[in-house]
Amino acid sequence: MSLDRIKDIVDAAGGTLFTACVVRVERKGTTEAYATGSLCPDETAGPDASCTESSIFDLASLTKLSTTALLLSLVRERVLKLDTPLRELVPDFRGGRKDDVTLLHLITHTAGLKWWLPLHEDCHSVEEAVWRAAQEPLAQDLGTYTYSDLGYIMLTGGLAAAAGGAFDAIVRDRVIGPIEAETLTYLPQDPLRCAATEQDATFGRGRIRGSVHDENAHAMGGVAGHAGLFGTAADVAAIARIYRDGAVIGNELAALARTERVRGDNVRRGLGLALRAPNGPMTSDRWSLDSYGHTGFTGTSLWIDPAKDRTVVILTNRVYFGRANDEAMYKFRIAIHEAAA
Repeated sequence: MSLDRIKDIVDAAGGTLFTACVVRVERKGTTEAYATGSLCPDETAGPDASCTESSIFDLASLTKLSTTALLLSLVRERVLKLDTPLRELVPDFRGGRKDDVTLLHLITHTAGLKWWLPLHEDCHSVEEAVWRAAQEPLAQDLGTYTYSDLGYIMLTGGLAAAAGGAFDAIVRDRVIGPIEAETLTYLPQDPLRCAATEQDATFGRGRIRGSVHDENAHAMGGVAGHAGLFGTAADVAAIARIYRDGAVIGNELAALARTERVRGDNVRRGLGLALRAPNGPMTSDRWSLDSYGHTGFTGTSLWIDPAKDRTVVILTNRVYFGRANDEAMYKFRIAIHEAAA
């Protein structure tokens, strides 16, 4: 296996799409990785450092993979069921069709929820954010697919209540520990190992480094079900073991998570997982339709193709230069996955 093509693609995008990047490719028992760039050219956010394989990135929505794993671990232990109503975990979420919303609806993004709310404008804790999200009426018919952070925000409080502890401690004990993801964590203690993200125009934090980029997760104290985890490429590869190998959740639930449950406008979803879309996929046409994974807003992704025994992790800080580069990031991901194939 050679990373020469991948290196060329990464090097061409460095300095304009991101300042730091790590690509890790696992295939048939072998692992290769390429790291390049620097973590923070902005001297106002601490000394710069070279990006290495052990550099830490804000994983953004890859956090949802961990939250889904926590939920499915509780299903495996029969503490919860997929058809458990959300109101049993979040009592403030009730009334009308809300009473019919289940945990399965949440992790397939078919709960009828809005995709996002600026909770950070009024909320300053997990409890306040969960309460505010629970007050919102359903925005569409139950069963309609709309990718939404709100369900995972409510799971922050709901799963903590179900498991009987603080959310970050439960994630650490039930997910991070078992998969041996050594540096996967909320609230990283060493910001200088972290790739910087955006200039913060909302909270006045200046250049964000070692603090969660997502505004709602920041308002929740940096610990949330939808965003907030930081980790290395090896940590993300460890998360892949949950859905590929049945770590934490068992083989039966892992297979169920990889199975199509929702099909929308060029969208296919499993349990907490995106499945390769039929057209314009987030991976590449060279990847099988059995491929599955997730992306993160900060420029992160994990994709697995079981047909080729291939796992690819991409970590970047593409929001360092702002958010107006969605199309460029999409094309970059496609190019990396084509090269990996």
